[in-house]
Amino acid sequence: MEEKKGTGTTTVKQGIGDTYEFNTKDFIKSFLGVVKTVLAKPGDFYQKMPTTGGYPPPMIFLAVCLGVSGLIAAIIAGVNVLLFLKVIIFGLIFSFIGAGILFFIAQQFFEGKGSYEGTYRVAAYAGVVNLLAWIPVVGFLAALYGFYLQIVGVEKVHKITTGQAVVTVLIALAVYIIVALLVGGVFFGMRF
Repeated sequence: MEEKKGTGTTTVKQGIGDTYEFNTKDFIKSFLGVVKTVLAKPGDFYQKMPTTGGYPPPMIFLAVCLGVSGLIAAIIAGVNVLLFLKVIIFGLIFSFIGAGILFFIAQQFFEGKGSYEGTYRVAAYAGVVNLLAWIPVVGFLAALYGFYLQIVGVEKVHKITTGQAVVTVLIALAVYIIVALLVGGVFFGMRF
């Protein structure tokens, strides 16, 4: 069993009980373990989540969450394959942009101690809420919970206060909305 250090001093055993890192070698069990842990124990998850180890594990996890949401949305929209692809592609692109914005704000305004990779992992694993995004009303509540997950993750990874993490996420949200409207509006309006 592979072990990695989380942001705390706890050694993390992957694939046993609570899961703190997605492992493609044990795809289903690991995916479900991360979903369960990040949703039910976000403070514990982000405290023990490895902040290094590469981008593929959290990126693949997010791609699966976006894929589920995109597939259901595409079916609801009348089997719109283009919508499915847009949800995944732009969701992944904006996860890197969003992590960059969070990282910049935490570092510049609050002297955050985390790395960009750790911040990306926060954003990607908070993307678990995309599994519920397609459900009316529940999707909106899930999005709000996603902001909460980012606040908890930024607080743990950057070692800043909860208030500073809230401000970081709110500023990042404002910037993200402006960027999404400018860039996303252009690309979503395009026909491929």
